Amino acid sequence: MSAFRVHMQRSARPGEAPGLWREAKLLRGRSPLARQENWVRHRASWLLVALGVLSVAGYVAAVLLARPLGLAPMALHLGVFAFLFVLYLAALRVSTSARPDRQTLGIIVAFALFFRLLMLPTPVYLSSDPYRYLWDGRVQLALVNPYRYSPAAPELASLRDAEVSPHINRPWARTVYPPAAQWLFALAAAIFPDTIVGWRLVLLLCDAATVALLLWWLRRLNAPSTAVVAYAWAPLVVFEGAQAGHLDLAVIPVILLALALRQAGASVGAGVVLGIAILMKLYPAIFLFAWGRRGDPKFPLTTATTVALGYLPYAASLGWGALGFLPEYLGRAEDHNIGLRALVEWVLRIEGEVGRGALLGAFFLLLLAVLVVIGRHRGEGAAALWRASFLAAGAYLTLVPTSMHPWYVVLIVPFLCTNPSLPWVFFTGVVTLSYAKYLVEPAAFPWWVWAGQYLPLYVLLLVAWYRLSTRPLSVGLSLKAT
Repeated sequence: MSAFRVHMQRSARPGEAPGLWREAKLLRGRSPLARQENWVRHRASWLLVALGVLSVAGYVAAVLLARPLGLAPMALHLGVFAFLFVLYLAALRVSTSARPDRQTLGIIVAFALFFRLLMLPTPVYLSSDPYRYLWDGRVQLALVNPYRYSPAAPELASLRDAEVSPHINRPWARTVYPPAAQWLFALAAAIFPDTIVGWRLVLLLCDAATVALLLWWLRRLNAPSTAVVAYAWAPLVVFEGAQAGHLDLAVIPVILLALALRQAGASVGAGVVLGIAILMKLYPAIFLFAWGRRGDPKFPLTTATTVALGYLPYAASLGWGALGFLPEYLGRAEDHNIGLRALVEWVLRIEGEVGRGALLGAFFLLLLAVLVVIGRHRGEGAAALWRASFLAAGAYLTLVPTSMHPWYVVLIVPFLCTNPSLPWVFFTGVVTLSYAKYLVEPAAFPWWVWAGQYLPLYVLLLVAWYRLSTRPLSVGLSLKAT
């Protein structure tokens, strides 16, 4: 072995193949063989670059093409999303064969950031929710309890303007967002007053925290760092976060931090952080059951106490009124893109509020039972806790009997980094079909939209369950679709 090759092997960094291409190129020149070896060695990186460039074109397509075609960006969204989702699937495939080195990870993170930056100046066309966030923040800076009045209330006439107020959805309803979400709205309003771009920047910081936490978790689980592409490049995350500006993107890093604390055995710390996550959006409460452990009452008690203390300042003056619009949100008028409950109602021909209420209760009890089973059979170790979290998120998305908006599905995307199961990867793509409802209003929710989302999902879940039931259960992680 030559002295140069010995030096190359000794100088290689941990995790890198022996030899540095920069030095090798100087000695080996630019021969066809050298170029061929370079391509083979870095093929995955080059393919990711190509997919990233094509994705950049996709992310700007809806806005750039809308005006020349005389259409609203929403009318082009489904086609653009489908194009990007195909590229995303290709990126998932390529990343599993990529070397988990800094170069490949740098490509993934750089393009992920660029995708989001492209969305910052775009007009809001997927959801008007960010205007409600801006309004709630403004109300709090005026030292008004956000749960006391609706945006249309005469008491708040002095706060209304022409930029934010006309775009608020349900102006007759009080806010539905829990206290910790309100704190974030107030913080954003103080830093970036009344600007959609400012709110998107807040979510961009939250997204960066999510990626950082995912990289930490991937190291903890002995998974390749390149697997972060499952979250970083997911079109659902980019559109529902940087474009639509949904609060859910700020909830994800809080959940991952609570999960890390739970794995470290910090019951009180995990309970406080999970309580904050529940105070941002209520659905993180599912992890209270999936992360439970016998003989450890500190975790659930701390979580419940945190939630209670969060609501206390608002409930002190309003009582149950501090729940805001939440009770009405459970009503039939708010049903949208209902999943398994809609199928059961159709099969059993259930109509009327009594039958609907009974079915809601039955599904919530079933979900609770599944979550408890997941927690009791979780096992020990980081991998087992992570897998239980993935199963809990999947159980919630399958069984929740209330509305299923695309941004709710973001909850499961971080767990696809180590569990890229075919049913849930598929659902993160097709759930955006629910936006078709807004293209055919005021017609009823199209049956083909429901069928296109849920029937394949249920079939794939049944196939995955059958395969798991016919082989020994393992909590090990795999990057193969199941």
